[in-house]
Amino acid sequence: MGGSNLRFDMFEWQVVPWSVMLDDVRHLEALGVGTVWIGDSYVLPPAYGDFVLEAWTTLAALAACTQRIRLGTMVSNVPLRHPAMLAKQAATVDCISGGRLDLGVGPGDNFSGEIASLGLPALAPGARVDRLGEAVEVIDRLLRGHEVTFHGEYYHTDRTALSPAPLQRPRPPLAIAAQGRRGLRVAAEYADIWVTMPSGKTAEEAQRSVWERNLILEEQCAALGRDPGTIERACLAGWSGPDRPFASADSFQDFVGRYRDVGMQRFIFSLGSAAFPTPYKEWIDTGAWATRDSLEAFAAQAMWGMQSSG
Repeated sequence: MGGSNLRFDMFEWQVVPWSVMLDDVRHLEALGVGTVWIGDSYVLPPAYGDFVLEAWTTLAALAACTQRIRLGTMVSNVPLRHPAMLAKQAATVDCISGGRLDLGVGPGDNFSGEIASLGLPALAPGARVDRLGEAVEVIDRLLRGHEVTFHGEYYHTDRTALSPAPLQRPRPPLAIAAQGRRGLRVAAEYADIWVTMPSGKTAEEAQRSVWERNLILEEQCAALGRDPGTIERACLAGWSGPDRPFASADSFQDFVGRYRDVGMQRFIFSLGSAAFPTPYKEWIDTGAWATRDSLEAFAAQAMWGMQSSG
């Protein structure tokens, strides 16, 4: 189920003022975090407040204000943009950052507030995955420098080309978030990084959910004739399941060890602070999310120790 080398990233929701966001990302860069990922939403559910910075303009600003850290979307919400425009935005940020972009994409949720605000179609889960598949094909081909003519059910292009091209070749790394069999098929075909979230009421159920999806991904790779070892497996922690990796040093070591045992090679943790709105307080206070204090107390040292010995 892939190699044993470990990588550690951080996610930060851009639901804090820009000055806080920039200071946090610079702090993570100084710590040596691999990639800082941000979310992508036009409007949040009512319980989570109404403040959220737009993803790609935020990434462009971060690219101009950082030196080494990689930057990405976890994940770009495909329904919000035509895939050719998303490819254009990705190539632009890759150029601004000097080739430091990781592009994450996902099928999008049927969050009613966003649908109502923007007039987006309410699609069944399978149809959202079909739309994702079309978008990823267009994005992949454009970022690789191909002229693309594409006529699908959801998207159309006619002799579309991308200029300027991204700096990274053959294209920036593509991360695809997928949980079900159909989404895992898309990941098996196109992803450099597959992203999953643990789910379940107990630690055992959550770990098993990731193990089962990993097996399905390998089956899909076999069906396509792709070496599954060419896909990096990433675990997005802190958003679901019972685990609290930042509750203590032992909790952190236990979490990473258990998910490494089921094939995870890359861990994407979430960073929070007192600047975050109230709905996030429980995740921060219980240790589902990291804080600067927990990173500095035990987590950062543990990350780099496991990364170097992985």
